[in-house]
Amino acid sequence: MISFRTRLFLIAASIVSAVLIVVMLFAWSRIMNSEVDRLEERLCREAQRLTTQAIVRENSLDLETDLVGRLRLSGYQQLLVRYVSTAGMPELKSTYWQDDFSIEKLDWRKSGFRNTLGPERIPRDGHPFRNERGNGPEDLPRDRSVRGGTCQLSAFDLNDNAWRAALFSTPRGKGFIAVDLAATKAEMQTAFQQASWLVVPLAFTLTALGAWLLASLTMRPVNRLRDAMRNLTKNELDQRLPSVGEDKEFKELICAYNIMMERLEMSFHQATRFSGDAAHEIRTPLTILQGKLEQAFNRTNDPALQADFTYMLDEVARLSAITRKLLMLSHADAGKLALHQTHINLTALLEELMEDLRMLSADCQLAAEITENQSVRGDAVLLQQVLNNLLSNAIRYCSPQGRISIQSSNDKDGVVVIICNTSASITQEERARFFERFYRGDPAHNRHIDGNGLGLSLALEIVKAHGGDLRLEVSEMDIVKIRLWLPNK
Repeated sequence: MISFRTRLFLIAASIVSAVLIVVMLFAWSRIMNSEVDRLEERLCREAQRLTTQAIVRENSLDLETDLVGRLRLSGYQQLLVRYVSTAGMPELKSTYWQDDFSIEKLDWRKSGFRNTLGPERIPRDGHPFRNERGNGPEDLPRDRSVRGGTCQLSAFDLNDNAWRAALFSTPRGKGFIAVDLAATKAEMQTAFQQASWLVVPLAFTLTALGAWLLASLTMRPVNRLRDAMRNLTKNELDQRLPSVGEDKEFKELICAYNIMMERLEMSFHQATRFSGDAAHEIRTPLTILQGKLEQAFNRTNDPALQADFTYMLDEVARLSAITRKLLMLSHADAGKLALHQTHINLTALLEELMEDLRMLSADCQLAAEITENQSVRGDAVLLQQVLNNLLSNAIRYCSPQGRISIQSSNDKDGVVVIICNTSASITQEERARFFERFYRGDPAHNRHIDGNGLGLSLALEIVKAHGGDLRLEVSEMDIVKIRLWLPNK
C-alpha cells in the first residue's frame, strides 16, 4: 500500500512527464517543419543556380556531387535533377532520374523565395558549372538576364518516401531539383538523439525533483495535522492548530480538526466529571449501607440471616472497591492523580509480595529472580497497589498446577519487572483488550473468579502517572507475560 505522498508524487511526475513528451513531440514537429522550410529555400536557390548558368551534359556528375554535398544528402539516389532549356542547350537529367516521373503531374505552389541574383563571379576551375564553351581564361559571371525567374515548390511521395521539389522557371529554361527527406529526417534524428542523451535524463530528473518538492509542500499541512494528532494526550485536549497562512482547503481541514477537538474536550471533561461525581456520590451511601448491615449482622444469632448479611457485605465491599477505583481513574483521566513520591526499595517490596504469594498460591509453582538493591521513586501506596493487582491477576487466572514467575532487572534509565503465569488459552482479540476498563475475558464471566475488570486499567494509569510503561508482551497463547517498567530517577 503506497503512501499518499508517493501517490501524489507519481501523479505529478506522470503529468509533467506527459506534458514534457507532448512538448518534445511538438518541438520535433516544429523543428522538422522549420528544417523542411529551410530545405525548400535551399532547393529554390540551387534550382536558380541551375537555370542561371550554362550547363553541358558531360558535367552532370560533378553537378550531382556538388548538390549532394550542398544539400547534405547521403547518396545520389536521394537526388533528382533536371534542366530543360528553351535556348537550345542540351537537357540535363540526374543519374537516378526515373523516365516515368513527370514534373507536370506534381501539385505546385508558389514559394516566397526572393531572387537575389547578384554580380557574384564563379571561379571556372572551382565550380562544376560551365558555359557552352567549357573553357576560358577568365571567371564566368552569372547570367543576369534571368532576375525575373520564379520558384515553385511541391511535395510528393516516391518509392514510399517523402520528397520535396523546387522548380525555378526563367525565360531561358526550367531547373528542377528534388530531394528525399529521409536524409533530413536522419540528420535531425541524430541531432535530436545526441541532445536527448543529456536533455531527457536532466529533464526527468528535474521533473522528479519538482514532483517530490510539490508533494512535500502539499503534505506539510497534513503532516502538521498528523503530528498534532500523534502527540495528543488527554492532558492536552485544549491545544488547537493555527490556520494563519494556510491555503483555503487546508484552513477548512484545520478548522474541522479544531472543532472536533473542542467537542472531544467537552465530552471528555463531561465523562470525567460524571465518573468522579458518580463515584463520590455512591461512596457515602455504600458506607452507610455497610454500617447498617454490620449492625444487623451483630444483632442476630440466626445462621441463615448471618449468611445473607455476609453475602450482602461482600457485595457492598465489592461495590466500594469499584467506586474507589472509578474515582481514582477519573482523577487519572483528568491528570489530577495525587502522587506522594518517595524513594522505594523495590527489592524489599517484591520479596514481601512473594511471601504473600507463596501463601496464596499453594497449587502453583513459584519462581523468582529479584535483583538486589533496586529502588525507584514514586508513590509507595499506589505502586504497591499496582504490583498487588498484577500478582493477584497472576494467581486468579493461573491454570491448575501452573507456574508463576517474577523477574526484575535494571534497565538503562529504570527497572524492569516481568510477571509471567500460565493460563487458559487467550486469543489475540482478548489480548488486545487486556487493559480495557470493565473487560473480563470469557473465563472470568462467572463468580468463581473474583474481579471487576478495573484492576489492570487502574494499574496502567498509575504506571503512566509515574512516567513508566505497562504492557502485555508477545508470548504463547497459554502464557500471560506482563512487562512493567519504572524510571529510577
